Amino acid sequence: MKILSCFSDIKEIKPLAAAGAGELYCAVAGLPSFGEPGSLPDLGEFAKAARAAHRLGLKVSVAVNSVMPSFTPGKETRLVKDLAAASAAGADAFIVSNPSIIELLSQVQPRPAAVHLSSVQPCFNSLTAAFFLRLGVSRIILPNQLSPYEAHKILELCRERGVETEIFDYRFFGCAYVNGRCSLHRPGYYTAAAAVQKGSMCRLNLPGSLPVPRTVGVVPELKYKLGGVTGRLADRLGRGGAPRMSNAASFFDYFTAGVGYLKYGTRRDPSEVKVRKVKDMRAMLGLAEELTAALSAGKARAGFIEKLEGWDGTKY
Repeated sequence: MKILSCFSDIKEIKPLAAAGAGELYCAVAGLPSFGEPGSLPDLGEFAKAARAAHRLGLKVSVAVNSVMPSFTPGKETRLVKDLAAASAAGADAFIVSNPSIIELLSQVQPRPAAVHLSSVQPCFNSLTAAFFLRLGVSRIILPNQLSPYEAHKILELCRERGVETEIFDYRFFGCAYVNGRCSLHRPGYYTAAAAVQKGSMCRLNLPGSLPVPRTVGVVPELKYKLGGVTGRLADRLGRGGAPRMSNAASFFDYFTAGVGYLKYGTRRDPSEVKVRKVKDMRAMLGLAEELTAALSAGKARAGFIEKLEGWDGTKY
């Protein structure tokens, strides 16, 4: 498994490589990416960054993964030119989410060598994965919400087709509610009497508590399970604890399933934080490699989870 790190300044490239990054990615102002902050200022700066990364033997991807890009004919023509300029400047791959961007990339000549499907595109099953593979995607970045068990058919398809796969480090990126480290349900952030601000993605803006979900047509012999199920569902949709789909166990299962890339992607982090986090990722991978080489599969998994449970943000 290779570590892939974001960067937002040319000066970060060499320290990230020294910390263990084997590949890099960035966003560039003017290209429609998911989350504009932390972008390089222009394509000229990207060209310099690509040369610096290539001198170190690192590939560089460019994020063009806006979920809902909007175009006028003039903007579309300009974007194709900018994509061609980024490709000519040294982009080894483009990270996309919307099929419209894949279509625009097909107009770039010579055509970019690699297109990576962003995790913000909801690719949750093998049929969706097959659709994007037909469009020319060469790597699938799995959504954080997808468990290894749910992803096994996607991984199988990608192995059959020779397509790369990638996951985010669950500790350092993505919605903290999804990855099991959420603090938004704590009283300082959210209570039944203090609803979240309007427009929140992860909390329903409703006063008081939510009604318990109703069930219809349940098999009588399974009714005894309903109390726990409906209670957990009400908690998840309201103000309860975080679902733990992405955690140490799921990372280890993705690792042993052969996922090829582990990404860190908080572009707004300060440079020193980026470097520290990449070092932590390298240490985590080292631990997984050490345990799988020395122990049976079950014992290696249990030992990895036990070690990671003691992680305090700086060491294991």
